[in-house]
Amino acid sequence: ARRGMMGPGGQGMGAGSSSGLSCSVVPLGPTELPSAGDKVGLDAEFVVLNWECPSGSPGKPAVGVPVLGLARVSVCRCSGEAFVDDYIAAEEKISDYLTRWSGILPGDLDPSQSAHHLTTLKNTYLKLRCLLDRGVIFVGHGLRKDFRIINLVVPKSQIVDTVELFHRPRHRKMSLRFLAYHCLGLNVQAETHNSIEDAMAALELYKHYQQLHQAGALDAKLTQLYNIGARDNWNVPGTPPGPPPSLSMPVPYRRLP
Repeated sequence: ARRGMMGPGGQGMGAGSSSGLSCSVVPLGPTELPSAGDKVGLDAEFVVLNWECPSGSPGKPAVGVPVLGLARVSVCRCSGEAFVDDYIAAEEKISDYLTRWSGILPGDLDPSQSAHHLTTLKNTYLKLRCLLDRGVIFVGHGLRKDFRIINLVVPKSQIVDTVELFHRPRHRKMSLRFLAYHCLGLNVQAETHNSIEDAMAALELYKHYQQLHQAGALDAKLTQLYNIGARDNWNVPGTPPGPPPSLSMPVPYRRLP
């Protein structure tokens, strides 16, 4: 029963990635449920369900705001192996799959077409809630926004966000792609996003941060990263265009029934 609760019921996927990270999925065994203080990597992908058009301010036109829906959630062991990789079955029409930034293709969320492990939004929410209630610490990049859209309230004590670890006050925040390339030598998000790959990269960044901190080398590394970013305009080789400007705005989200 525990295997079914935390993973796709014995499903093992051998998909790889352009970064060289393994994207296989191995559900938790009966004795593997994480305990309080255990760390797991988490990443989520979203699609646009529809657009809301709030009234514009005086003299300015109204701007459409995307309403995002959860499309995929991946959770990885601290060792790096994924044990949850849920695609959320679509219950309403999807306006934009955001494929370049989500990795989600038309049909991926359709039970009649998808080759992935599809489940319901509520079922995935309950998996995350189970981990939360067990005191697990979530490691990821930009998790606060992800949790806000998922509508899961997670205490600060249970979040390790690599956006914040590699950041100086009053300086820009660095992307996962930039940090993975210059800290780990990993070329993530080169063609599209993969939530397993991103969750694993965040875990590796956290381990790298710990090494730098223990060695007293974190400040020097941040100086190096900010200098490289300023020199290269925060790009890494092969960086595609960024996301649509609209997706950088605050986004409404779908609450669970």
